[in-house]
Amino acid sequence: MGLFDERIEKAKTICILGHQTPDGDCIGSTLAIYNYIKNKYGDTKVVKPYLDEFSEKYLILPNADKISNDLKDATVFDLAIVVDCSNVERLKDFKRYFEEAKDSIVFDHHENNDIPAKVSVVYPDSIATCEMLYPFFDKAFIDENVAICLYLGLATDSGVFRYNSTNRRTFLMAAELIDYGFDFTKLLDTIVFENSLSQRKAQGIAFGRLKLICKGKVSFSYLTQSDLDELNIKKKDIDNIIVYLREMENIKIAAFAYPVGVDTYKFSLRSKYDILNVAEFAKDHEGGGHILAAGCLYHGKIETIEKIFEKDMAEFIERKESSK
Repeated sequence: MGLFDERIEKAKTICILGHQTPDGDCIGSTLAIYNYIKNKYGDTKVVKPYLDEFSEKYLILPNADKISNDLKDATVFDLAIVVDCSNVERLKDFKRYFEEAKDSIVFDHHENNDIPAKVSVVYPDSIATCEMLYPFFDKAFIDENVAICLYLGLATDSGVFRYNSTNRRTFLMAAELIDYGFDFTKLLDTIVFENSLSQRKAQGIAFGRLKLICKGKVSFSYLTQSDLDELNIKKKDIDNIIVYLREMENIKIAAFAYPVGVDTYKFSLRSKYDILNVAEFAKDHEGGGHILAAGCLYHGKIETIEKIFEKDMAEFIERKESSK
């Protein structure tokens, strides 16, 4: 019996937690674990997945409706499983379930993970948390429901197999998962490529503000709270805008800012080159992530912090390029 199943065997109540503003890998790994435990242990385990609010498009995933954002549960869990999260504060208010749990394990692929779990399984070389989870599952209990969730995390965190961190292992795992028979085309169309009218309008506003900064090396745009209110759209529905900004020719980094609080903006960052490690930049600005994909925070009015961000990013790029 492996490390993962050993922890589950001992627990009667289990919670699964992931980072705030969950993405495809976070949601996929959460549900892959949930479905796996249900397959292997049935109703002998009480399993409760908790995540921040996410887009309705993810409801195509099996048992996605079981994910809760209820903070009123007073259960002290036997085991807390944290996925795709490098810092306990990124669990937001759900961190109390982790802190109160009798046992804990974290599965993550972010560098510099500092979550104080009883067991930490951190593989920064993995393209996704779903990729590193796969070998820990007993294959006798992997079915279509587990496979489709793992595939989602693998596909989304690899940029649908386009990022240069994609490798032979990534494709081999994807091939094995597809053999379970789910409709991967429908999955990716629904979650990655399809957009609502409001999302398209939001993209239009963002592209209307698009500019090249840092001597043309960075594509940048933003949305304000007024934009979101006018379109009746939520933060969880604009996570794909950064993908389009990254596709600008001749740039090295893409940056997209949107409000996450009063006078607080999150900057989503995407790099095209390993030398420009945006996780390193983000770490200095209340954030973190991966070499090619990260996020950070700036505080103030967008007109002011845009200028500060441009100065910070220009200095970062100059420093990294001069050290080559």
